[in-house]
Amino acid sequence: MSTSLLLLLDLAVGALCAAAWIGAAVLAAMPAARRRTTATASLAGLGVLLALGQLGTGLLLAARGWGFAQEKLVFAVPLQLAVGVAAAAIAVPALLRARSAPLPALAVPALVGAAASAAAGILARVLIGYPLSPLAAVGLALLVPLAVWLTWAVLRRERRQLIGASALVTLLLAGSLGFAWLTDVAAPGALSSHAHAAAAAPDGVSVTDLRTPADAPGTLRHFDLTARHETVTSPGGTEITAQSFGSLPGPELRVAVGDLVEVTLRNEDIEDGVTLHWHGYDVPNGEDGVAGATQDPVLPGESFTYRFVADEPGTYWYHTHQSSAEGIRRGLFGMLVVLPADGILEAVDLTVPLHTFGSSVWLGEADTHRVRETAEGSSVRLRFVNTDQVPHRFRVTGAAFRVVAVDGRDVPGGTEVTDSALRVPAGGRIDVALEVPYDGVLVTTDASTRASLALAPEGSDPSALEAPRGLPDLDLHAYGDRAGLVLPERMTEETLVLDRLPRVFGGLPANAYVVNGAVFPHIPNIEVTEGQVLKLTVLNRGRDTHPMHIHGHHVLVLSRNGVPATGAPLWLDTFDVEPGDSWEVMLVADNPGIWMDHCHNLDHAEQGMVMAIAYDGVTTPFEHKQISG
Repeated sequence: MSTSLLLLLDLAVGALCAAAWIGAAVLAAMPAARRRTTATASLAGLGVLLALGQLGTGLLLAARGWGFAQEKLVFAVPLQLAVGVAAAAIAVPALLRARSAPLPALAVPALVGAAASAAAGILARVLIGYPLSPLAAVGLALLVPLAVWLTWAVLRRERRQLIGASALVTLLLAGSLGFAWLTDVAAPGALSSHAHAAAAAPDGVSVTDLRTPADAPGTLRHFDLTARHETVTSPGGTEITAQSFGSLPGPELRVAVGDLVEVTLRNEDIEDGVTLHWHGYDVPNGEDGVAGATQDPVLPGESFTYRFVADEPGTYWYHTHQSSAEGIRRGLFGMLVVLPADGILEAVDLTVPLHTFGSSVWLGEADTHRVRETAEGSSVRLRFVNTDQVPHRFRVTGAAFRVVAVDGRDVPGGTEVTDSALRVPAGGRIDVALEVPYDGVLVTTDASTRASLALAPEGSDPSALEAPRGLPDLDLHAYGDRAGLVLPERMTEETLVLDRLPRVFGGLPANAYVVNGAVFPHIPNIEVTEGQVLKLTVLNRGRDTHPMHIHGHHVLVLSRNGVPATGAPLWLDTFDVEPGDSWEVMLVADNPGIWMDHCHNLDHAEQGMVMAIAYDGVTTPFEHKQISG
């Protein structure tokens, strides 16, 4: 059984446990003449058994990651077993003895207390999540004595006791809501230890100092990008209200290793401001383009110049990091290709981004079928880029291909693939190499039946090729040659548990996306020192896929769902954590700065799933409130 299904089963068993105890309490509270003692006792016994069942599901979940099971095994199950066994010991013998006689005064309140303990366990799962703090555990545990007291007061018709119990219940609820609100409006945690800290730490380094000097070595390659509103008609005839850098996608920036890349960004009329983030490229921190962490947003009429030395070949992209969910969706992005100093082996080199503009899905530069005349036998590199918010699959029909790079890093030892699709997470990239046969090659995706790309020798018709559906995904964790990889002996371990939970976010109630139970800007930093090696365990308790993107670094995949990676070293800057997934990745802290780590489904990021990896001694003068996905 998958972890996601096991989480649902555990929740269902908890709900059935609460229902059993509620049923037992209702039956026990009936007048003696209508009481069903056997049914009541059976429901109480079932409640105890279902609590034991939660122990079983909790242990199974703990084997897949402590973040899946913590609140169950340290709180929900012990509380339910303790209260449930006590309630059964008080109520069941009395039920069997009394039959048609009145029950002892504590029998019904004890059963209600057991029901409250089961409800507290459910709240621990769906309201608090991981980690369950001692304060939250105490608050939930108080539901049990309060429920017992309130029931006893109702049954005994003790008016003063009823008022006192009701007042404490109200106080507990109001205090919990007030604490949640105060936590949200309090000073932020994600950047608070670094923002405006220069005075307190005069020896610290500001992100504004971590920039590339204008006289850095390398052949200067200058580009100008201007962000503006415009209306674009797609090749398929769809009118798009866009925000762009002059084209959809933006101009491709193609440079070579050793070049000094200089890009001047101007904002013509984007009211919220813009920046340029170099997705997947490990630039100096001051060039990272994150409003609120490394710079202020570039407002209308303003400009900002970015510089970095192109030192790693590969396929990357750039996009705004200010109001980025909206900006990227409407077109504020483009491709960045860095060629090796001696070029690539393939004769034809095509970048193929996939993007959805409203109802129009583009593959490359069009939302229609395109044919590119390519000679038979030509070697081709296709650079697949997913710029959408969700994962997509690319399919290559008509020729075998090899995966040669993922997220800009080479994949050695790749063998030919003919019967698998390529699943690319939001923000991810996969490069493939192939030779064009006589009948041509057809590239399709799961996002559109209309947009496709054909590589066609003169006289061939690749559009006649049938693109198979339902292909399995190529397992990149077992693809290629892992020889020569040596892991460090020591790693500092950190755990990130992803979920979606009710929270106060921006001063209002929200079903927010959380990391370790908190939302931006209250998710604590991961604090690192330069040279430190981190082992990050990332668990997903929720029902959404989260493409986690770490700025300024690539991470090495160690395992997924307990299965060690056996293929070529897979260095990723964006990795898909699907529901129930558990990933172990390694990060080498070799690029000082304050770096965002967030979900690249940018709607999720804007609803809280943003945090920071912060190096000791690095400060920022910029306001955290300006960060947007």
